[in-house]
Amino acid sequence: MNFQELIKVEDQPVISADFTGAIVCINKAFTAEFGWTETELVGNSLTKIIPSALRDAHQLGFSAYLATDNATLLGQHLDLEILAQDGRILMAEHFILSGEINGQKAFAAQIKILT
Repeated sequence: MNFQELIKVEDQPVISADFTGAIVCINKAFTAEFGWTETELVGNSLTKIIPSALRDAHQLGFSAYLATDNATLLGQHLDLEILAQDGRILMAEHFILSGEINGQKAFAAQIKILT
């Protein structure tokens, strides 16, 4: 699956962010699975859905990627926690790719809850 295919997925939760880490869109499956609405997330930092204990590590990795363009986690299936709108912390599989939205570097993740 490539980036353009990922951002068009409708039957699995997908979230997209720009190169600054600001959320640019979520799909309806993301809202159904995690409870967040577009109004609550779009324009906010990705850290809003990252549990507080993981935020520093996320920021460090994100900054390192932007500085070096060396992607060590993209295109892999990663088991990471996500913060649902109701405050629950859920273990989920993340599949993250980079690409462009409106000519700008962007990221998208398909996120599936692990049972």
